[in-house]
Amino acid sequence: MDYKCKTVTIDKLIASPNGFVMPICQTCKAADCTNPIEKKIISIVGIKKEIKVFSKGNSAGFVVTCNGYVK
Repeated sequence: MDYKCKTVTIDKLIASPNGFVMPICQTCKAADCTNPIEKKIISIVGIKKEIKVFSKGNSAGFVVTCNGYVK
């Protein structure tokens, strides 16, 4: 199922007191999600991490809200 999501471009990382905000897809357990979520290796402040991102064409973004998120 395609869920309605709000994304933020990767180059506009959001900093919080606990560090940078990561996409909620990293911890989502929704089994029926068919959104274009892909694992990509992203460099965050020089540290490479495998992160789940919302890919659409040549652009990718972090999902910050989603109506199908299951913790």
